Amino acid sequence: MMVLKQQRGLSLVEVVAAIAIVGIILLSFSHILIQTNKIAYKNNEKLITVNLADAMLVRLKSESFTYNSTITNPNNYFVDTTQSDRTIKKPPTLIKMNDKNYEVNYSASQNKQAITNASNSEKDLKLIRVIVTVTAPDGKTKGSSEGYVSIE
Repeated sequence: MMVLKQQRGLSLVEVVAAIAIVGIILLSFSHILIQTNKIAYKNNEKLITVNLADAMLVRLKSESFTYNSTITNPNNYFVDTTQSDRTIKKPPTLIKMNDKNYEVNYSASQNKQAITNASNSEKDLKLIRVIVTVTAPDGKTKGSSEGYVSIE
């Protein structure tokens, strides 16, 4: 019988151990990749809702609202009862984009008292503070933007 003096190659145990180690490493990286994908999707939805809220606020600022002394609630300036389709109301309460429906809510307030060290109030300056909140189709992701709209 001939005995080999030099051994070359890997034994079966070494190959199985190497495959097991590589498998464990790949499993841990796959979990990280899945979580990264979920986080990227949520961040994208958040970015979309914030950008839509900013766009709706800019749209409100560009429209002209006429001062009406009979309106006591500032939210009534942003209610359109003439349209039943929520996407064409002025301002719209539903935005359809990328085959998804985004809900838009407007919350308005107006301070009638002058701020400390100021001579005029928001009501005197005919300004309405508006918070535009856009909700993603999942109902969890929300983006908002805040600003002032002038009443002429």
